[in-house]
This record gives sequence, structure tokens and C-alpha cells, in this order.
Amino acid sequence: MFNLFKKDELEKKNNLSLIAVASLLIHSAKIDENFTDKEKQIIKRALIEMGAKVEEIDKIIEESEKKEKDSNQILDFTREIKNISEYKKKL
Repeated sequence: MFNLFKKDELEKKNNLSLIAVASLLIHSAKIDENFTDKEKQIIKRALIEMGAKVEEIDKIIEESEKKEKDSNQILDFTREIKNISEYKKKL
């Protein structure tokens, strides 16, 4: 039972990290003020390669777009990404 709880906690932290990464990528894609569906698909594929579950990808993108829209600076995203362990960054 405790292992299941830890697994859920780990997945939640992983999703938060993926949301931070996706927010930064979305912010970068929006710099030219032309965020296209092609760019969104590239970001989705990158997130899947980083370990996102396919069935959660749309939810992650939606949360990332909200977070990016509400943010004034990219410092929040880069700080979150910087705090991810080296081991997780390499996965």
C-alpha cells in the first residue's frame, strides 16, 4: 500500500516537472507570436520522450499553457527545471 502511495507521489512530481518543461517550451514557441499546431505537436512528442504518458499529454499541455499565460517571466520555469535531480534529467 505504501509503495502505491509513493508511486502516485512520484508521478505527480514528474508531471509537475513536465509541466515546467512544457511551459518553458511553449513560452519559447510563442516568442515570435505565432504558436502553431506543428510546434505544439513537437512539444508533445518531446514530452513523451521525456516520460509523459500519452493519455496525459493533453492535460499536461493544457496546464502548461495556463501556467505560461499566467507567468511574467521564464524564471519560474527555469528554476523548477534547475531543481530537478540530475538523475531525472538524464532519464
